[in-house]
Amino acid sequence: MKKFILVIVIINVSLLLLGGALFGLGLCFGGKPVFSFNFSDKKLTEPVYVDDDFPLEDFSSMKIDVQMAKLYIEKADENRVEYHVMEELVPDVKVEDNTLYLIQENKKPLQINFISFNTEEQYIKIYVTEDQYADIQSSSGGIEIDDVNIGGIIDSNSGGLSINRSEADSIDIKVSSGRTILENIKYNSIKTDQDSGKFVISNCEAGTINSKSTSGGVEFENVTADSIDVNVTSGGIDLTNVDAKSANLESTSGSVNLEGCEITDLTGDSNSGGFKAQETKIDAANVKVTSGGLRLDLIGDVNDYDFDLNVSSGSVNVNDEKKSSGYLVDTGKDKKITAKTNSGSININIH
Repeated sequence: MKKFILVIVIINVSLLLLGGALFGLGLCFGGKPVFSFNFSDKKLTEPVYVDDDFPLEDFSSMKIDVQMAKLYIEKADENRVEYHVMEELVPDVKVEDNTLYLIQENKKPLQINFISFNTEEQYIKIYVTEDQYADIQSSSGGIEIDDVNIGGIIDSNSGGLSINRSEADSIDIKVSSGRTILENIKYNSIKTDQDSGKFVISNCEAGTINSKSTSGGVEFENVTADSIDVNVTSGGIDLTNVDAKSANLESTSGSVNLEGCEITDLTGDSNSGGFKAQETKIDAANVKVTSGGLRLDLIGDVNDYDFDLNVSSGSVNVNDEKKSSGYLVDTGKDKKITAKTNSGSININIH
């Protein structure tokens, strides 16, 4: 009898967990709650949506906590907030000490939602007139910021992030799930941590860029920076038209590709996937590839470089001339390429 009860309990718990997982998956694919069971009054209820739009006092910083809604922050002629959310998710909004506080809490937490795939979107829109320092937390829904100079901390747990036309001192971004796109931006310091989803920067000027990606890869295009540090666990690193004094590129699984770049001092480590540069200027490089090979097609004069090239399995070629597996030229030149591969050839062409 006890064994039978235990089996029933395990089955019920498993079904409950499966239901929760399917509900979460439904939300990820665009499902919206259409009715819910509330444990407090034990009733099935349809959602009631609330719309509001009202002006705000002046503020230059914001503290935002959104539980379930798409968050928009946009430039406007007056400060105001607009939202369309379920009744239990109406945010508390106030301006105090030149700071906007917008906190969204679920006022009916003990309920089970049933979903349907429809297009109705819950959203919160904040319109601002001046530059902002932000502390933003978003649990579900994603964030879109357009034409606002914004710095600070942005954390999106489920849903992508996009920032277009922004300039500030520093920004610290963490996205757990969703694509991140930064366009037309200028920052002294950019720090990003991406768990799942591709991270993209285009048309950017920066002092330092420190980018970490667990799964999804990193893509930079038309970027100028003093220093770039990229670490990717799974996914490629792609740099196009990137100009940097120093760049450190590390990929555990995924290729590293540079095209049309100009980097004074390059260090790279590709565990699986290879390392390649095309039509790129590099003064000094130190690259290690475990599996996949190295190919550098550089702009310059091969006679300006020293070399320290080693392969465990594969060949070494410099300007289409085969060299020894441990090729060393050390004459004290300012420009030097150091490279080592365990499995894969080294091919360097400088012209």
